[in-house]
Amino acid sequence: MITLSDDEVALLRSLRTALRGIKVRDIDKALVILAKSDRGAKS
Repeated sequence: MITLSDDEVALLRSLRTALRGIKVRDIDKALVILAKSDRGAKS
């Protein structure tokens, strides 16, 4: 069993909250932007 300090627990909770706040649409937009920049770099 792993024992976490209070600071580590708070960090994990804030990370979980941040990940929950990420929208799939935002990820899709980021992937499109990355794909466009990747195509531009290859040319």
